[in-house]
Amino acid sequence: MLIPVGIKSEDSLKVNSKYGDIQLTPNELAWIKEHPEVRVAVKHGWMPIEFKLESDQHRGISVDYLHALGTIFNIRFIPIDYSESMSISSVDVISGVVSSNLKHSEFKKQPYPFLNVPFAIYVNKKLNDGPEVTSMSDLDDKRVAVFKNGPIAKEIANNYPNIKLLHVDIADEAFEELRLGRVDAYVGNQIIIDYHIVVHRLNFVEKVGMTPFSTDVSMAVRGDLPELASILDKGLQAIGKNNQEILEKWQITDSHYSRWLIPIIIITSLFLLVGLIGVFKLKQTLRRQRVEAKKTIWHQANYDYLTDLPNRHLLDTRLTQAMEKADESLSSVGILFIDLDNFKQVNDTAGHSIGDKLIKEAAGRITHCVRSYDTVARFGGDEFMVIMSDFDNEQALEKTSQKILVEIKKPFQIGGELFYISASIGLTIYPNDTSNPEALISYADQAMYEAKKLGRNRFQFFKASMQSDSTKRLELTNDLRNAIAHQQFELYYQPIISLSTEEILKAEALIRWNHPVKGLISPIEFISLAEEIGLIDEIGAWVFNQTLRDIKHIHTQYSTEFQISVNVSPNQFLKSERLLAWKALLANQGVAGRAICIEITEGLLLQPSVNVVNTISDLREAGVQFSIDDFGTGYSALAYLNKFDIEYVKIDQSFTQNLQPNNYDAILCEAIISMAHKLGMKVIAEGIETEAQQNLLNSFACDYGQGYLISRPKSFNDFMQFLFEMRSKQSLN
Repeated sequence: MLIPVGIKSEDSLKVNSKYGDIQLTPNELAWIKEHPEVRVAVKHGWMPIEFKLESDQHRGISVDYLHALGTIFNIRFIPIDYSESMSISSVDVISGVVSSNLKHSEFKKQPYPFLNVPFAIYVNKKLNDGPEVTSMSDLDDKRVAVFKNGPIAKEIANNYPNIKLLHVDIADEAFEELRLGRVDAYVGNQIIIDYHIVVHRLNFVEKVGMTPFSTDVSMAVRGDLPELASILDKGLQAIGKNNQEILEKWQITDSHYSRWLIPIIIITSLFLLVGLIGVFKLKQTLRRQRVEAKKTIWHQANYDYLTDLPNRHLLDTRLTQAMEKADESLSSVGILFIDLDNFKQVNDTAGHSIGDKLIKEAAGRITHCVRSYDTVARFGGDEFMVIMSDFDNEQALEKTSQKILVEIKKPFQIGGELFYISASIGLTIYPNDTSNPEALISYADQAMYEAKKLGRNRFQFFKASMQSDSTKRLELTNDLRNAIAHQQFELYYQPIISLSTEEILKAEALIRWNHPVKGLISPIEFISLAEEIGLIDEIGAWVFNQTLRDIKHIHTQYSTEFQISVNVSPNQFLKSERLLAWKALLANQGVAGRAICIEITEGLLLQPSVNVVNTISDLREAGVQFSIDDFGTGYSALAYLNKFDIEYVKIDQSFTQNLQPNNYDAILCEAIISMAHKLGMKVIAEGIETEAQQNLLNSFACDYGQGYLISRPKSFNDFMQFLFEMRSKQSLN
């Protein structure tokens, strides 16, 4: 049996180490003797805290702590690749966790962290021509990228509410937003970001200040191993948090990697004692290790860790080379900018481990669609880039794009489940579109967004008109962020009338944007953009809070039976905690749940995730009702709606506006109303503009009507005046 190195005999419980004496209990000593090996889950891409090289050797600060612990207690730590889906029975310890990312409830975080890392502020020094940024207070009203699953996002939101946060999934995404000037700063873990800056040669990034925040990194031990937890805790306290001897190995400088060779040099000096032959062999080994280390460093700096495709740095080099060759041969270079449609939804609902596997498989599919000498690179997040040279005409680019679309549209089978996505592709050609490499990529990006606007799952060549559209879109994006910060929104209300009694006890809340220059802007112009750039949750929260304030006034002044319908985007269900927070808001404001009706689209319920089903169920328990908006334009299956206890169906205005006795739309409307009633649902007809339409719907026994015939959407004050006027008319009749 192995016993700790510093113990003189089995009766002695004191371990002598270079970090000081450590006192073990008899149970702990017995546990070590019975368990000479401990299995540790180590992450593969968390540089420099812990990561894995191409040689399959785990490295990093946490790994060095494990080596130190192993030396103290004579325990052999066996590294295992960490995964959120790993078998718990195969792992004893997780080497590095922060409080926000301990996904496995079977493990308990060690009370003594081995690392404390401050958060720092980074800017693009090439674009930073505004007021100097040195502290968090300098970031008020500025756009700041933060890691959405980390602790810093919540801290900033709580302590600096004026900062506009952009949540990113990975560091590469934040660096790209910073490079393009879409954010003013990036706030993140100093040791990780500094490491990335050096490894990936991000020369445009500059650290300009520190934040008051930091995060602890701890180990976590399986809950059924209390002796091991106590042993590691004592060892970690002896080694000490932020042990300088360990951290010095990971100083973030360009010469950092040479430190990896120190163990080899030590080994070499020891072997000098055995003779010249040994020296020669070690020199050969050292030379080989140096070559391998250089290759590893170069590969890490130029290839994406997840897909092993060229990263942005190598992509820029390859593009420059391709353009130079094209100039010599008077040929062209094609760029395909590929974005995966609906990937964010898969990533948010199924988890990042599934998302990573999908990204890897998508990378393989794209690679198989191009020629061996074309460059396929991961641009960042769910975006890829293809560089094509030596092609005959545009049709060659079209053919490749179509092959990629077909492959990405095929189902992805991951972890026993099928996932469906598509792709949007933007294409540019050098030198036809531009001779500037950065502009070439930017134009391809604009063409890709045009493909998305046209319906996704398609490709689109860049056109000069897109540049103007892109400028307008960027301007609108900036204005929209300001609109949220400066409360430029207003709710309008459109009444919903009972067709049988002409009583008005319902209305739909419709958001309007009071732009300081452009005036009143319809949601048609900005809601889809808000969904795309991740602002829909903030806008949705504002709408709900304002609705609660207005409904309380309506209940006091007009009728306690009044109900307001609020539109909710499918994207808002991706972060269901915000929707579920509405239950508490209703209770705090003293508003009954039945006063709110949430309008959703048909597509959300066709193949609903567990998250969607649970969210709807929880809100219904609070009394909130649900309505299906624009019914008839999508899947139009009342049977599946009945499974969710939907209260209302809204017939789309495209059917209402074409109503004539016995025409197709009239037959369809009558059928929908009849079936809905049999299933216990009520029907609201949108877009009523004539009395003939209203009379026909009334003859079909339609419950409610909404449209310009009754009233256009009105500001809250005008809406209240309208309600009282209508009540007065009814009383006179």
